[in-house]
Amino acid sequence: MMMKNAVFNQLAHARRYFEAKAATYDTEAHGSYERLTDVLLSEALNLSVFPRLPDKFTFLDVGGGTGRWSARIATTCQESSGVLLDVSAGMVRHAEERARSHGYLDRVRHIRGDVDQAGALLAGMRFDLIINTHHLLGFFHSPELVLGSLVPLLSDHGLLVSVMPSRWHAAYGDLSVGDADRARKSLSGLSWEANEKPYGHLFTPGEVRMLHLSAKLTVDLLTGFPCLIYPTPLGAASPSLRSAEELLRDETFFRKVLAMEIELLIDPDAGSRGANLLAVASRRKPSGD
Repeated sequence: MMMKNAVFNQLAHARRYFEAKAATYDTEAHGSYERLTDVLLSEALNLSVFPRLPDKFTFLDVGGGTGRWSARIATTCQESSGVLLDVSAGMVRHAEERARSHGYLDRVRHIRGDVDQAGALLAGMRFDLIINTHHLLGFFHSPELVLGSLVPLLSDHGLLVSVMPSRWHAAYGDLSVGDADRARKSLSGLSWEANEKPYGHLFTPGEVRMLHLSAKLTVDLLTGFPCLIYPTPLGAASPSLRSAEELLRDETFFRKVLAMEIELLIDPDAGSRGANLLAVASRRKPSGD
C-alpha cells in the first residue's frame, strides 16, 4: 500500500506541473539544442525502430504530452494507428487539436489517464510500439512499477522505447553551476534538484538494463544523446565561452555536430555520455539462450 501511495502522490505532483505547462509546453522547447535532440531521436527511431515494425503497426504514446511524437509517427507512417495517453487534460486537448489540424485524428485516440491505469484503460489492446519520449520513467520514485504496467500492453513482437534522464548528466549540470552538494544528491539517483520538472528518479546505463531485465524485456539498443555538446546552465558560462544554444544557431555548425552525434547513436558506449538515455527493448530472448 505504501508503494501504491508513493506512485499516486508522484502522479499527482506530475499532473499539477504539466497541467500548468500545457499551454506553453511546445513553445518553451523549440530552441536549437532541443532541435538537435529531436533530430537525433528521430534518427534513432528511423534506424532502429521503424524498420522492425509492420506497415500497419499500432502504437501507444504514453506520457505523450501535446502529441509532438504521435504527430511525427502518424504523419510519417500513414498506415499506423494508435493511442496517446497523458495525465494532463490540458496536454490531451492540445494533442487532439494537433491531430485534427494534421489530419490523423481518425487514427489516433487521445485519452486522459494516469500511467498506472493504462492496463485498465486499454484492456484487451496490444501495441506493436510503446513509446515514452518525455522522461516518463524519470517522474516516478519506482519506475519498475510503471514499466511493469506497460509490458502487458506490448504485442509479442513489439518494441518498447524509453527516453530517460541521465544521472551523470544531472550531476554535470549541478557541478557546472558550482553546487557540489546538489550534484551529490543527483548522483543518489533520487531527484534532480537543479531542474524544475518533478523528477523522482535518474538513471545510469547499467540500471536501465537491470530495470528492463526485471520486466522480462531484452534491451536491444541502449545509447545516449546528445553526447558531444550539452546546454550550459544559466550563469555557468564565463564571458569568453559561448553557450551550446548560441553555437547551434549557426546552421553549418549544427550540421557538423549532428553528423558526429548520429555516428555515436550506434555506439554501445554512448549511453555513458548522453544527456538522455535511449532504450529500445523487446520480449525476445538474447541470442544464445
